Amino acid sequence: MSEKNRPLDVTPDVIGSDEPETTAKPTSKRTRRLAFVALYVVVFIFAIYAVVTLVGLHSQIQERRTELEELQGEIIVQEIKNDEMSKLYNYTDDEFSDYVEQIARDDLDYVKSGERVFVNVSGD
Repeated sequence: MSEKNRPLDVTPDVIGSDEPETTAKPTSKRTRRLAFVALYVVVFIFAIYAVVTLVGLHSQIQERRTELEELQGEIIVQEIKNDEMSKLYNYTDDEFSDYVEQIARDDLDYVKSGERVFVNVSGD
């Protein structure tokens, strides 16, 4: 006989069986309680992890905001310096020589020949 026409090999205990196919053991109260406790512990640990992570992220955000404010202050200072440099670049020869003279007097304490400078040493 060919395999298509061969009769199935069926045993009588499978056909007329009234027993359920799987025999599941009923879970005890202790097992269920342990499962719930384990679930609560896992959820609690996750909540702690989430809080710690959020606090860490908040501190990083504050640090970055402080850094941003400092950089914005530096940008403002640099823009002022750039404006001064662009004004200096556009000075005429007379304006430039007056500027150099002013820098020499204020920053380098230079004086013109024959000029007297009086310094108040008392601090008043």
